[in-house]
Amino acid sequence: MDERATETTPTSRVEPPQPRRAATIGGGLALGALSALVGIAPWLATGARLPLQNLWRRETLPDAMPVALLPVSQYDSTRILVLLLVGGVLAGLAARLLRRRFPTTDWATAVGILAVQGLATIQAFAVVADGLGIAAHDADPRARLYFGGMLGGTIVSIALAQALFWLISRRPVAPAALGLALAGVPVATWLLVTVLFVMGPAGPPLVVGELSRWLPAVIVGAALGWCGVVPLRRLGVWAIGLLVLLVTPAVLTASSYALGMRVLDGDLREMADAAVRIFPQALVVGVAPTVLALLIAAAVTAVRWAMARGRTKAPAGGRAEA
Repeated sequence: MDERATETTPTSRVEPPQPRRAATIGGGLALGALSALVGIAPWLATGARLPLQNLWRRETLPDAMPVALLPVSQYDSTRILVLLLVGGVLAGLAARLLRRRFPTTDWATAVGILAVQGLATIQAFAVVADGLGIAAHDADPRARLYFGGMLGGTIVSIALAQALFWLISRRPVAPAALGLALAGVPVATWLLVTVLFVMGPAGPPLVVGELSRWLPAVIVGAALGWCGVVPLRRLGVWAIGLLVLLVTPAVLTASSYALGMRVLDGDLREMADAAVRIFPQALVVGVAPTVLALLIAAAVTAVRWAMARGRTKAPAGGRAEA
């Protein structure tokens, strides 16, 4: 009796063997780590010399600055953000596209991203702490404020990378489309940052700057078109995606402007005022790309609707002829 029961037990109830489970976990860790490395690769390819620091305790030439796995500097705050965000975006896309052929465990992938980005953050800020005198407890208040602000912003960037990964890797279309729409500006900025790091002081061609302005609209429009409008609650994804596309470049521009004003010398109120003054001007620049994204999304939605309608009519027409 026991033997027959054992023989007729459905194989679907048998737990997967441990080697297969270990492979999915290991694959997830590797995928997350590799994606995070690709995200920061443009900076690593430059040699990863820490940018010059205004509050450095000793005079140091640019080529003599220590190696840091992140470009810690108030002038590179936007670059740090996109280098980290793209790691989460790539991991989410890879996990989603390779799920059938290369199954991985999502939590393991998230841990892989966090491990690489966490280690890079620890190494870079340890170098900065030593150079600013924070490690020796003799740094001035401005250095402590600078260090704490940059570290806090980097930690927030790591958390946002995790959020984008979990959104994009989700099986339902709506959250994945939302994640891709939110990734439009970071991905385009990452491509521009890559060109800037490669070109060096020569700077990128003008066409690169124009592409970085319009590419987010293409990404967001394609993501929203893939999302569609049925059910109607998906229009919420459209609203969020278009709003983020409009606001994000202005926020990045205003914050970079305020953080890059050396004359403000760490005056937080003056920095905030500077950001508020520049924000409306930067916001106007994002109107045209947002309109373009809406048009692309509508066009993609219409094409998908027409193709779906054609597929449903084809079998009916075939039966009528028969």
